[in-house]
Amino acid sequence: MEKYGDTLFALDQNEEFRLRLLAEVFDPLCRATMGELGVDPHARCLEVGAGSGSVARWLCDRAPHGEVVATDLDLSLLDRVPEPRLRRLVHDVTTDPFPDDSFDVIHARLVLSHLPQREDVMRRMLRWLRPGGFVLIESFCWFPVESSPHPTYRKVMQRWSSLVCGTLGTDSWWSRAQPGSFLGYGYGDVGANTVTQNLRGGTPLADFWRLTVDMSRDQLIAGGYVLPSDLDEFYALLRDDTFWDLAPALVQSWGRK
Repeated sequence: MEKYGDTLFALDQNEEFRLRLLAEVFDPLCRATMGELGVDPHARCLEVGAGSGSVARWLCDRAPHGEVVATDLDLSLLDRVPEPRLRRLVHDVTTDPFPDDSFDVIHARLVLSHLPQREDVMRRMLRWLRPGGFVLIESFCWFPVESSPHPTYRKVMQRWSSLVCGTLGTDSWWSRAQPGSFLGYGYGDVGANTVTQNLRGGTPLADFWRLTVDMSRDQLIAGGYVLPSDLDEFYALLRDDTFWDLAPALVQSWGRK
């Protein structure tokens, strides 16, 4: 297994644009959920796999008297975030420590499902929380794709998922059990929310998924997952404003210490 970012999801110009689309599409839901869970002005916050830093910047606004730590394996995009209060840290959530009781808020979006060590990470995060603090995990779940009436969309998305699962150890279905994993590791006040979005060609959501698949084009073709013609048809669908389907669902789950 390779690590996230070695070849798949490597940070380049296209990945930077993809992460900006990710923030545009999914930040509003993330902010709404964290707002409901409560981010105190004095909260100490940890953003795991911070990417472009959009959620970390929002946390800086919500916790003006606290601290926000944003981690990633590559800080290239975080270093461009014009936020002097943000602490940027190269950190591998599977191996690198934080002291116990360090944070009131921990958030990780589209991180744990890609980690074979996700169960251990859940335990580690619980130790890092202060009593009363919460962890919010966001992951995709593939069930809307499985029932798609569009053969090419369904095929390419499923084959891309198979590539990622086989390369990184991703589990595209783990999110269905996320709330139960919180309970199993001793979190309290556990809750969950699942959002399935309509995907229309030519929209930011469609552009996000088109670019997400395209970043693995070479691996998909070389590994025999799809043909070049499959990808070309897939890209055309996601640019076509008459194309409608469902995107992979986003599962949010949370628990408190």
